[in-house]
Amino acid sequence: MLQHRGKAYWKIIIDNLVSSGIGSFPGDGSILKLVDNNSNLQHMVGLGYLSKRTPRFKSMNKVNVILDGFFVDIEKLHLHPLIGNSSSADSLYKIYCIFKMLLIDKENPEKACEFLDRHLRGNLTMMYDGKTYSYRDSTGFKPLVSGTDKNKSISIIASENSLRIPFPKMNFQDVGPGQLIKMDTEIGQEKILSLPTTRTMIDPFEFIRESHVTATIGGKGIYEVRKKIGKVQADFLSRYTDIDIEAAYAEPDYPRPMTLGFSAEYRNHLPKFDLGEAIINDRYDDSDRMIDFSENISKNKMITSGKSLKYILKHKISQKKIGLIQGTIQTGITTKESIYYLRKVGVGSVSVIVSYVPTVDGRQVGLYTQNRELIAHKYIGQVASLEELNTRISKELGADKVFYNSPSILSKGIGISEYNLWFPEWVRFLEYNKR
Repeated sequence: MLQHRGKAYWKIIIDNLVSSGIGSFPGDGSILKLVDNNSNLQHMVGLGYLSKRTPRFKSMNKVNVILDGFFVDIEKLHLHPLIGNSSSADSLYKIYCIFKMLLIDKENPEKACEFLDRHLRGNLTMMYDGKTYSYRDSTGFKPLVSGTDKNKSISIIASENSLRIPFPKMNFQDVGPGQLIKMDTEIGQEKILSLPTTRTMIDPFEFIRESHVTATIGGKGIYEVRKKIGKVQADFLSRYTDIDIEAAYAEPDYPRPMTLGFSAEYRNHLPKFDLGEAIINDRYDDSDRMIDFSENISKNKMITSGKSLKYILKHKISQKKIGLIQGTIQTGITTKESIYYLRKVGVGSVSVIVSYVPTVDGRQVGLYTQNRELIAHKYIGQVASLEELNTRISKELGADKVFYNSPSILSKGIGISEYNLWFPEWVRFLEYNKR
């Protein structure tokens, strides 16, 4: 809930009460005050959501269903026998209508969950008649947690795993994969059923960026996992590649743990390796709280105002061979901008070290990357190894070297079998020739 440097848009809808804002999510006391100060509420059950940008449609002021993840196999939903008058609606509404029909009207929660499990990768929460129903698909692709405070005055189900910050007095536990949870004011939280889990398929990007650094997934602390991702990648690159760097630095904020782990491990191979943290103070002008909701806005602001990258530690990076730690490379705009300013202050060379695998599918990095030209996508079917892809991308970015992470190395850093992490199929076949 504290992603995007605390600048995420949030909204809570409780009956006819709507509260929203930009920044950190309100704590449990604030939510209870909202309810206590409104005696006209018919139901004491609410639905809320976080968004990287403010709602684009008035219909989002009142929502009945929320998705965290994505849908699959939806091309023929309009032919479903229970679709009714919703055959021309968007996919989310089609899923919502069929799920509600099976769960509420047909009173068949097992069929309802089996339907969701076929089409959902992530979790879905629906509100109906003063009750909420939350389902986490049987692969456990996205996190889902439930919590209740000691006084049982407030209960929460959320697709978020860092709730211990805004709700320190609540006891949280993971909702299991394949579980359907019902919540209302009479019984609180109730597990309706559990589908059998066949294969865990976790989104690896949760460990790279999606989850807040204080969160845990499956008992693994995100901060420590990110340090280990950097450590394992440094061990591989120092042994099996032609990387030549004297110091590694990150752009704030989320790659910093990877950089610390990378640097600490690299010192075992190069004792004089410089233990740094960041070379860029901030990529954006933080006086504009919404500036990083759009790369285009950032680019235009840089052109019109001259405010962009602000580097520190210039005396340490001049003439140095720099390793620039990136969490991921999507379109390449941010990385090109960074390389430009690094060259401007006189670095000896820039090697880009990417913590994530080549990004070719927007679903890996959140809904906000859909419909963008992802830089590695154009090379599908043209390269047979990561060495080849690294060479192509380095030329396109203007870097001296590029080193993507591979699925097997990233899996080792996370500490979970590659079999249990979800990647696009083509990435599975892209590895380093030397492993």
